[in-house]
Amino acid sequence: MKVPLLSPLLVAGLAALVSGGLLAGAHLFERVGGYPPCLLCLDQREVHWVALCIAGTTVAAFVLGPRPARGPLMIALAGVYLWSTLLAGFHAGVEWDYWDGPAACGAGGRVLVEVDPDALLSSLATAGPEGPPCEVAAWRLAGLSMAGYNALISAALLGLTLLSVGRLAAPRRKDL
Repeated sequence: MKVPLLSPLLVAGLAALVSGGLLAGAHLFERVGGYPPCLLCLDQREVHWVALCIAGTTVAAFVLGPRPARGPLMIALAGVYLWSTLLAGFHAGVEWDYWDGPAACGAGGRVLVEVDPDALLSSLATAGPEGPPCEVAAWRLAGLSMAGYNALISAALLGLTLLSVGRLAAPRRKDL
């Protein structure tokens, strides 16, 4: 079976691979490269986890055949990539000092490694470790930070997803 370039199935599969790759890269930068994430970086990861889940569900809907779910899932995926583009663009703007980041930036998060419920409860009562500030880009390539690249990649995925939604809305053809 020949799959057209903007087939929603192909775009959803690509979206799952790219979001998964971005998450893997972010975790490698953190664990291997020693670049701890700021609060906005963590927020961007959450968006890609959601995108990965929706894209995987969309692929399953195409493979297993529940046709009514395909359109809403692709629209939801486009919405997630819109949110990802805006959030990453906001973070890049914070890094370039175009605007201020959230007040919680630099406050960090808690490292929850204890399994003891008493230790967990006491750790929640104290301030977490100081995290990196959101306005400082930990890494740049060709002038763009990881947030900048995330914004560009998310915008490209948003465009592809919207184009594939257009294919779903077009009159039915045998190749969809």
